[in-house]
Amino acid sequence: MGYKRRIKSTGGKKPTLPIKDEKLLKRVMDYLQFECDHAKSKIKKYQADRNRMLFLIGFNTAFRAEDLLQLKVSDVEKGYVSIKENKTKKWQHFRMNKQLHEDIMKYVNKYNLKINDYLFMGQKKKDTKDGKSFQVIYPITRQNCKEVLFPKVINACGIDFKFGLHSLRKTFGYMFYKNGGSLITLQKMYNHETPDVTLLYVMWDMQDVSQERESIYIGGKNGR
Repeated sequence: MGYKRRIKSTGGKKPTLPIKDEKLLKRVMDYLQFECDHAKSKIKKYQADRNRMLFLIGFNTAFRAEDLLQLKVSDVEKGYVSIKENKTKKWQHFRMNKQLHEDIMKYVNKYNLKINDYLFMGQKKKDTKDGKSFQVIYPITRQNCKEVLFPKVINACGIDFKFGLHSLRKTFGYMFYKNGGSLITLQKMYNHETPDVTLLYVMWDMQDVSQERESIYIGGKNGR
């Protein structure tokens, strides 16, 4: 039997939602930039820049949370991404948007990140291997994002729905489809079984259908 992906049950919990309002999306990115511009120390400046890049890359790549947080400089430096998904064990191969790649490399060069550094580094921690202890800088965790970063963004930007790391991936899909992207292409990006699963995943609902329908006027005369 072949492998079939399904959206897992949330067990009665509300699912994370995508940002559907482009003004809200801009507000989020403006807030993250504001935090960068007003950081009081070098470490705060790096953390603010790191957070902004986390959102920027998340909004533009549709990576799952665990794959996003584990990204290293080596995964993106050439502008061509080739990573094995942690959940599905399938490979993702694609060329990045040119402007996104340029923005990432500016960030990498600004903080002198090395080839094997994580893009979103957290605190140094001790790790032991073969009886030897090392100071290793691991990436920030999902827990840290859930308890610290996202609550700050939610409060600052007035987000009134469940918004988390997975919302970045869903926002990419929603905006991709809303702006004319192929549903079949999006389905392939997500490795979903059917287009219906993809529409459900990005929360494309009847309100979206009504808005799209209202915007179309075919065959009318220009002028009077």
